[in-house]
Amino acid sequence: MLPLLQVMGNGQEMTTNQMRSAVAELLSLSSEALSLLLPSGTQTVFSNRVGWARTYLFKAGLIQRPRRATYSISESGKKVLLNPPASIDEEFLSSFDDFKQFIDKPQINKEKPVVSEGEKKLTPDEQIESGIKQIQRELKDDILARVKQLPPEGFEQLVLYLLVGMGYGGSIADVQGVARGADGGIDGVVNQDHLGLDRIYIQAKRWEGSVGSPVIQRFAGSLDEQGAKKGVVMTTSTFSQPALDCVNRIKDKRIILVDGQRMAELMLKHNIGASIKQSIVIQRLDEDFFLELES
Repeated sequence: MLPLLQVMGNGQEMTTNQMRSAVAELLSLSSEALSLLLPSGTQTVFSNRVGWARTYLFKAGLIQRPRRATYSISESGKKVLLNPPASIDEEFLSSFDDFKQFIDKPQINKEKPVVSEGEKKLTPDEQIESGIKQIQRELKDDILARVKQLPPEGFEQLVLYLLVGMGYGGSIADVQGVARGADGGIDGVVNQDHLGLDRIYIQAKRWEGSVGSPVIQRFAGSLDEQGAKKGVVMTTSTFSQPALDCVNRIKDKRIILVDGQRMAELMLKHNIGASIKQSIVIQRLDEDFFLELES
């Protein structure tokens, strides 16, 4: 990470390819070192390490992203280079609040892995699980950032794709062309079942601030106009506590609130806006096989 920050010290904007070239030149890496592959064979070790170094420095706020796929050193990064450490590692970056928040994000499974008292290292299985969670956290952030770049119509269409991907309605063809209101009311409609016996009304907006109770109240009024009882409000941001309380007070309708983090999780789960890069098979000893041979 320190070499990467050093090559960006001149303040120029760099793409990931330019970062790799500059770091390779700074470290005088041989062609053999640059061509060394990960065990999976899907990527070089060097590209993988530069990619994670870029991510960590970005999460710590030492580099910034002025535009898509382009990075430059930040003021915080420049300050680090004025009195650089011998190396930059996770312990060093943990002194930056943004990085600490990134590493310490709440996880569904909050149980700490069993760690050896001697070496304080994760087991290989735990390293794999930890790595997968780390990749997913980063991917969720990237997906949500990309979603926020969509135009309003594109975001509304994305929400419909997601609901169809989750099993509502038939196919995306069944929801294309549905009229989407521009008045803060109903933006889309999806059949709850394949026969269209019940319908779910959608509100989808790219709010920047927290969504408040007035938005929920207006949406509930729009459902009344349609004679509807079920609706989903999906946003790229969060919902305020008054908004959550407002939903709980509405007894004659079922309104589900989906914030940005939950939306990104659902997109990953149902492969909407994300594709499978690699599948890993982990084998274990088949004790039954050997027991049959011994009988």
